[in-house]
Amino acid sequence: MEQHLRGPTPPPDAGEIVGRLKQIHEIDEWLRQTRPDRGRPPLLVLHGRAGIGKSALAARVCQRSSFGPTHWITLYDATRADVEPTLLRLLGESGASRAAIVRATAGDSRGFRRTLRHELAQRLRGRFLVLDGAAPSVVRALMSFLRHCPGLMVLVTSRHRTGWRRTGAKLLTVPPLSNWETWLLLAGDAARSWRDVPAPALFWPGVVRGLPPLARVARALMADGMPRQWEKQAGEPGPQWLVLLALAGCTPGEQDLLRRLAEQNSAAPFTRRSVESLYLTDQRLPDVRSLLAGLVARELVQRWHGDDSFCLPTPVAEAVRRTSRPDRASAAVWAGRVLQDTAGLLDGRARPDVPAGREPERVPPQELVPDVDGFMALLTGDRGSRAQQDRIADGLAVLLGFLGDAHRLVALHRLRPTPSVRRALGSLAADIGLPQLAVTLFDAGSRVGPDAVHQGAVYHQSGQLGGGLDVLEALLREDAGPQDGHHSAWALTVLGAIRCDRGEVAEAEQALLRATALHRSFGCWRGLGWALLHSARVCLLTGRAADAARLLAQADKMLVRVADTRGRNWVATERIRVALRRGGSQAALDPAMQARQRHKAVEDVRGMAWTSLYLALAHLEENDLRSADRELRTAEKYFLECGDELGSAWAKHRIALLPVADSRNLSATALVSLGPAWDLFVEIGCPLGTAWTELEMAARRKPSELTLPLLSMARQCFRALGDVCGQTWVAAVEGLLLNHLTMGTPRTAGALTASVPHDIPNREQLVRELTWFWEGDGLPGGRVIPFHARDTVAVRDTGPGFLEPPGTAGPRCHVRVTLLDDDAGEDTTARLLLRVSPENGHPWAASAGDRPWLTVTAVPLTHASVDPASGLLLPSGHAVHGAEFGFTAHRTGTHRIRFTIALERTGTVLQQVETELDILDQDQRGGLSSPEAVTHRGR
Repeated sequence: MEQHLRGPTPPPDAGEIVGRLKQIHEIDEWLRQTRPDRGRPPLLVLHGRAGIGKSALAARVCQRSSFGPTHWITLYDATRADVEPTLLRLLGESGASRAAIVRATAGDSRGFRRTLRHELAQRLRGRFLVLDGAAPSVVRALMSFLRHCPGLMVLVTSRHRTGWRRTGAKLLTVPPLSNWETWLLLAGDAARSWRDVPAPALFWPGVVRGLPPLARVARALMADGMPRQWEKQAGEPGPQWLVLLALAGCTPGEQDLLRRLAEQNSAAPFTRRSVESLYLTDQRLPDVRSLLAGLVARELVQRWHGDDSFCLPTPVAEAVRRTSRPDRASAAVWAGRVLQDTAGLLDGRARPDVPAGREPERVPPQELVPDVDGFMALLTGDRGSRAQQDRIADGLAVLLGFLGDAHRLVALHRLRPTPSVRRALGSLAADIGLPQLAVTLFDAGSRVGPDAVHQGAVYHQSGQLGGGLDVLEALLREDAGPQDGHHSAWALTVLGAIRCDRGEVAEAEQALLRATALHRSFGCWRGLGWALLHSARVCLLTGRAADAARLLAQADKMLVRVADTRGRNWVATERIRVALRRGGSQAALDPAMQARQRHKAVEDVRGMAWTSLYLALAHLEENDLRSADRELRTAEKYFLECGDELGSAWAKHRIALLPVADSRNLSATALVSLGPAWDLFVEIGCPLGTAWTELEMAARRKPSELTLPLLSMARQCFRALGDVCGQTWVAAVEGLLLNHLTMGTPRTAGALTASVPHDIPNREQLVRELTWFWEGDGLPGGRVIPFHARDTVAVRDTGPGFLEPPGTAGPRCHVRVTLLDDDAGEDTTARLLLRVSPENGHPWAASAGDRPWLTVTAVPLTHASVDPASGLLLPSGHAVHGAEFGFTAHRTGTHRIRFTIALERTGTVLQQVETELDILDQDQRGGLSSPEAVTHRGR
């Protein structure tokens, strides 16, 4: 069934309706004479016994109505506790702003209800509302909130004839079908007279008692030739007798399914996938499609809307429940299980109570959309224990937060403000640009468990990188206590994203590799998609655009599996940067505009902000400074709105450079304007932004010895990050400055470019830009550093001249990779041994007891595989202390493998090395080159 929580729920397919001409005429007359734009909304009540056909009649009215959008709300068994959730659901289906209602949750109840009334009056204008199966007390409570909605029309179906005083409602009775109408429904259009009615049909009007659903069941029995078996059925002919007669012709599997459906005690529609989840704890999953087809053929289950939406008629459900002891808690048990199981796709939690063997496939989140309101109704009734309702609320919070339905999530928070519900609402608040409210919804004192993970995520979305780093590192330390694995996976994902924003690419990559492995092991598709997305960002930062494009494709594939619209929008945003790297600015402009519209459609202000920032970079590549300035100021406005201080800092940084981007008259304006950006970068803990702002401030000062401390601070930041490009630009600015001040031996452009390492990405482009910068003097009257230079962090081990290795000098550890098998061929596994050997004098070489455990993660960079993906080792030259890997090449040629070495206790990255292995044709022997260190942390 095509249904979205943020759109109106459509009415059911009315199907065939026999008779009811009088009622349809009266409804048409009421619609014609009503003036919905004057006073309170007009109200029409269709009342009659259960199963009489009120819903089908209301659905036919919706089809004939020429009013605005129609909302169909099912309210069987609803109480006063359902009023607020129903109103919030209406707001969500009307496309109301999410921010207003989420903000209102921070105030008192009176202020919240005032906001609710105001939002309803604004959004429900000119709409048609059907309240199906509502009690008078519920309708009165609802209308007290809807009385100020101009143009709203309300149609109610109810089993209650009394209780409508003081509502201003017009009452219309829906009677049972007459005998003649029943015969028409049983025999079809062929019955034009008494003589045309088949003989068996004369028996059935007294059995079905004027109820259309039972008449359809009887018609199905007649089509099967089963009416002649009625004498074998015990009991007095009636509705239950008829249903039991129909059940007698069903298979045991169909009978069992109908019993399970009846135990849910809900008139809400359901789908095939939600039926499959009823068998979540069974050893074997039956063929649900064929079971449903059998029940639909007998009219015991009827189609609701489309081909994959069904409903259980109330008379059938009541008859089935009378044959066995009803278990009112079964619906709560089922809902808790299916919600917890589906939540595992979104956060990685384990499957609940699923037996080993053939588990049913997890229900994707979007396929639970038709059941969401039924789940909500379980929380306001008396079905299930408190623990079972807490499980429902927990899983439902994860689902609603993922689907972005803030209104239903607010309703859930007001019904059951449990920690898991608060966390989900806090995360959604951060997603829609309310990070300060999000922080208030978390347990500020918690530094372990899911609260810490969500706090870290909110810190990241707020651009508070230092605060997020403190929270997540404390969570991941050994002394933080035992953690659930899926919480650690998400903590590592957010930690990798923060490390990437700080420019710490090696640490980011290591954290994301571990997160990816954990998400895969837990079967968390969404977590895997986000980990791959942030891994692609690391590749973009290190200049590996092809790897980034590949990872973004994989991330999009994972996010499609759970229909994560927000995640896919962020993939589209990062593809702008890939297009800039690979296809130029023209290739990035159209995707950028589309990505911003996609973020706007889901009210993701932060996504709109970063997309505008990247769009400005595309305009800068075109040298369109006016458009770039417009987009940067738009981005700055969005960043301020959503509270992302990292984005604000980068927007301020780039805006400050725009006045001088195409001018040879560098004024002090940029220098002054860079001050707020530098303050913000320092405050939020972003070394990369701090370093580049210090470098730009130094480059824009008049030549003076006072500039040297700024350059020294920038150099220290770049060295701590291991950023060769940043250190190169510091050296370029410093060389020109010292030449201008005639201090020491004059530097030359040739000496500078010759010192640039040969193994960094895009070296040729960097050399051209350095030469261009140097020839223009790079000082007042000269040229500026290219805007895109700050978007790359090139990391390696050592470099000649001024590019000293980061860290202090002294004894080091060497990484040794040894090929243990002589013949390495295509599709043949070869063993590799990796050892970390400390030099004499190194602390790790002094005593075996002081050697820490290290983790090594192996990643093939070519068409090959490595097993296992990671291992443990001790710093030692002995082979027994090393880590062994199996390498399998899937094609001939030169293959590259990257090994990332980190402290096992903290996850701190120590070094990255890459090695090459040649796989030749005709069983020729492969050669293993010396490993090359690409990252070193000076330990």
